[in-house]
Order: sequence, then C-alpha cells, then structure tokens
Amino acid sequence: MTCSLFLCFSVNFISSAVAAPSQIAENVDANSQSDRVPPKVVKAVIADLSQQQNISLDKLKVTKYSRESWSDGCLGLPQPEEICSQAIVEGWRVVVSDGSQKWIYRTDNSGRNVRLESPKISKVKI
Repeated sequence: MTCSLFLCFSVNFISSAVAAPSQIAENVDANSQSDRVPPKVVKAVIADLSQQQNISLDKLKVTKYSRESWSDGCLGLPQPEEICSQAIVEGWRVVVSDGSQKWIYRTDNSGRNVRLESPKISKVKI
C-alpha cells in the first residue's frame, strides 16, 4: 500500500496518540499508589516494634498510616541532648497493632529513621 507523505504521517501520528492513554493511565496508577506506605517502611517499623516489645512479627499489623512532613531530622521527637538536622523530612506516621495494643511510629520516606511516637497508646477490647 502506498500513501502520500501527509497520509502516512497522519496515520503514524494518530497511532501513537492512541497508545498514549494507556501510558498515561499507568502513570496515574503509579501516582495513586505513592500514597501507600512503602513495604520497606512497614518492615522497618514492625521489626523495631517486634524487637522493642518482644512480640512475634506475625502478630503485628499496620492499621493506619499517613504521609507526614517532620520539622527536623529527629522527626520531631528529639532525645535529650540529641542534635537534629534542621530541615523538613518527608515521611510517614504508622500505627501498628497486635490486636490488643497499638503503637504510633514516625519514619522518614526510606524507613532508615524510625522513631516510636508514643508507647502503647491504648488497649483494644477484643
């Protein structure tokens, strides 16, 4: 099949334009998933809590999480005499439960900096 330069260009342009919506949809899906707490953050929080409270890993579940911006490198939870970098740190607030108690953690985006916001905060009747 032969075609004029204009016709061939038009067909190729339209074909590439038709493929674009699926690529856009993939980006939108990926962006919507960015509001999910990363698995490496969950792993770091659960590992820390398991070690601190001597609770089996399989008994701990994330019940709630949210994106947060912390005021400093200590995630707003400096220890006495600790020096914290003075920069906004993007991260997560993660609530973990064993079914009877829950704990709130603060993390950075990578899960390398993990801090317990409060000791067990409540008893949950089962």
